Amino acid sequence: MSATIARDARRSLGGRAAGAIAPAHAERRRLHVSSLAADLAAVLVSYELATVVFAWFHHGELRLIGERPDWGLPFALLAILGVYLALGLYKLEAYVSRPLHLLTLARGAVLALVLTAFFSFAVKAPIVTESRLQLFSFFVVFFLADVVLRLWLVDDAYKTDVRVRRGGTVVVGYGADSSHIVGRCRELRGFAPVSVFEPLDKRRNGFDAEPALLERLTATEPAPRQVVLVAGVLGHKATFDLIAAAHARGSEVYVTGRIVGPLDTTRMLMRLFEMPVMRVRGLPRRDASPSRAKRAFDVVSSAAALIVLAPAFAVIAVLIKRDSSGPVFYRQTRVGAGGRTFEFLKFRSMTVGNDAGEHREYVTRLIGCGESGAGAADPSLCSTDEWGRPVYKLAEDARVTRVGRFLRKYSLDELPQFWNVLRGDMSMIGPRPALPYEVEAYHDWHHMRLELTPGVSGLWQVAGRSRVGFDEMVFQDVIYGYNQSLGTDLSLCLRTLPAMVVGRGAA
Repeated sequence: MSATIARDARRSLGGRAAGAIAPAHAERRRLHVSSLAADLAAVLVSYELATVVFAWFHHGELRLIGERPDWGLPFALLAILGVYLALGLYKLEAYVSRPLHLLTLARGAVLALVLTAFFSFAVKAPIVTESRLQLFSFFVVFFLADVVLRLWLVDDAYKTDVRVRRGGTVVVGYGADSSHIVGRCRELRGFAPVSVFEPLDKRRNGFDAEPALLERLTATEPAPRQVVLVAGVLGHKATFDLIAAAHARGSEVYVTGRIVGPLDTTRMLMRLFEMPVMRVRGLPRRDASPSRAKRAFDVVSSAAALIVLAPAFAVIAVLIKRDSSGPVFYRQTRVGAGGRTFEFLKFRSMTVGNDAGEHREYVTRLIGCGESGAGAADPSLCSTDEWGRPVYKLAEDARVTRVGRFLRKYSLDELPQFWNVLRGDMSMIGPRPALPYEVEAYHDWHHMRLELTPGVSGLWQVAGRSRVGFDEMVFQDVIYGYNQSLGTDLSLCLRTLPAMVVGRGAA
């Protein structure tokens, strides 16, 4: 029954629920545009004022911005917009806490001042060559003007939206994390009143959400402005069911949990809720193609990687040939987005002509005995790393060569997949592409990861790699799809590098 409710919620997003979602999106869009307009106005007015005052006191003349070229203005504008975007100051959540908003504005102004000064000195812009005080005074005036515009005019628009859209916050979960979230929501503007929905069955981790819980969330009137899901106690499949139900009602959906931290790229939500939280941007669709921005990022980054890593490719190829006989590259059929297959490319790390039967049996058992299968993961299916932590990989695989073991530890065998990214079979960030016999063993909800384009790296590689069980890996892959953006992809790419260098969680 709960699965039917969740499916109906997903289908409704394309029709009747689209109108319900519009107010939340419109509110975010209005605040984004208003905040951007306020920043632009503050920059132009403050820069003009600093220019006029400096010229009058030092040269006894009235000088306007356009009278002479000055690279200081575009540098300042780009620095402010870039830093503010990185700090989350164009998000709706920036207006939820006025003290945090003010503190973040101050931090952003200081960082933008440092960046502007660096580039202005580099090109010898008049704003620093004639008077360094002019640059400093510009940012002081800008900060004061921006505080007035944002915390007065734009903030008033946020308060109006809160009054117009009735409904408070529903927290779904139980335990210490749930209590903490409830306390924080009661302190944040626009989140009160707060209600708590507790699942009756605490043992449903890995299964569908409780029908009574879904029905209660669906029947709540007025529709909640926000729904916060404590994923750590709700389970994987249940969390996805509840996301669909809440999203269909037009609510802003937030998910808490240890592994979602890397998806909050601006750290704004972390500072608001004082624990790892991500916001659901949208539900992935099986027939959806990657956005133009994501595809452009994939093409540029994969092409650059292939060029830069060409010498490393040559060295690895020599090492593989010297270590064992056989080809340098290993080609394999994998399952991509929508269940479509493609030829997957890796550096060969195993002996030629090996039997995959043992690995197939291992993977089938690992998938089948997870939380949504017969029970908890079988301890015999995991080895341990040097710190005694479980590693869900086939231990001491005799098929792996000596060089191959090194390549796998630091994920160097994955480098040829940049060619798959350039071809469009894969993305830089996404779920790891599945083997056909893995897909055959999937439970129904595992197929959700096939709604996404497979990637070279992803949340799984950053948050756990082979230290997590299969169900948790699928959860990480799918939850990334709910929060995918260009900023998220760039952040996960940068976070992947340290994981590769130290070989954390690899096997």
